Amino acid sequence: MLIGHTMAVRNISYSPDGDTLASTCDRSTVRIWDVESGECCHKLTGHTISGGLQVVYSPTGSQVISYSSILGNSVRIWDTETGVCNMHLRSGDRYSGTIVAYSPQGNEFASTSSSVIRVRDAITGECRHILIGHGNPVNSVTYSPTANQIVSGSTDGSLRVWDPEARTCLWTLTGHTGRINRIVYSPRGDFIVSASIDKSARLWEVTSGQCRAVIQGFQGAVNGIKWIETSNVNYLATACQDGTVGIWRVSIGEDSCHVSLQWMVTNGGLNVHGATIQDAHGLSELNRQLLVQRGAVGEPAHRLREASKKVATMASVVSQLKAPSDGAGAGAEVGSASSVSFSIQQLQWLEQAKDAAWQELVASITKNIHGNE
Repeated sequence: MLIGHTMAVRNISYSPDGDTLASTCDRSTVRIWDVESGECCHKLTGHTISGGLQVVYSPTGSQVISYSSILGNSVRIWDTETGVCNMHLRSGDRYSGTIVAYSPQGNEFASTSSSVIRVRDAITGECRHILIGHGNPVNSVTYSPTANQIVSGSTDGSLRVWDPEARTCLWTLTGHTGRINRIVYSPRGDFIVSASIDKSARLWEVTSGQCRAVIQGFQGAVNGIKWIETSNVNYLATACQDGTVGIWRVSIGEDSCHVSLQWMVTNGGLNVHGATIQDAHGLSELNRQLLVQRGAVGEPAHRLREASKKVATMASVVSQLKAPSDGAGAGAEVGSASSVSFSIQQLQWLEQAKDAAWQELVASITKNIHGNE
């Protein structure tokens, strides 16, 4: 536990190597902590605006930038080794907040002031480019992975994709009906995802500026979003004002883009989609009935439980029925498993199948099981 702030902590940021942590509080102070020892390395003071103080590490870890995202036009750049403020920048409207984003290389950063975006040298603070085009205050900004683009989001729900070197707007992206809270690029830089107060997130194609997918169904503003790519599979993580956190799978084709919910945590409960239930034990009768009522499990089939040492999964049976091989019919042995495994939809029909095709499938499974006993 890191103890030292005397008022509410509002923001934290880890260093790139994870060895130190920067935090801000309502007393307009920034502290840098040693993560392993828990000691406060530096206490950074100088800000006079107490609300919305934010902090972000540079990609190299040699600097942190602190700024107010609610009120004030003060940006301070600190040396993380010495705790000295190397630069204090003021610009633009003191009644609007500031948002800061480093370039991936850390050699420059973009900062907002009202509807204007300034690109500055991270060492000297010199203003390299000024990007003008938004008609309302900008409250979200980020760089593409290669730093050749900047995307910004406004309080009116519009986004702009910029070429900072040319100082030109490549695309104006419209569709949201409320403030843009967060923007991220995909790791490859070919897509942008925006999260909005309008209870939605949108997936945009960078090369065309087209909206490829809209994620809806949230019960509150979408405040945070993160793109995760693992084993060539793309996921989005969303954080909502109503307290829910969700993981969505993104499937992108040449002419299609599909976003499907994988799981969501809601008020301490976990909702899983497209998953399977395997060998649930110890359920009370009340909980079992509730699960049955919600279609999560089927009625107990004791003959299936007794024969569970050699039970084929539904997928295997379907495969055998569709494409029998070596003269094996639907009743031939199709495999064995150490536990019963059926999806939510597959479990429901076990005791209730009325359709002829389903009845045939049930009979096939039963015949297969009894044949293996």
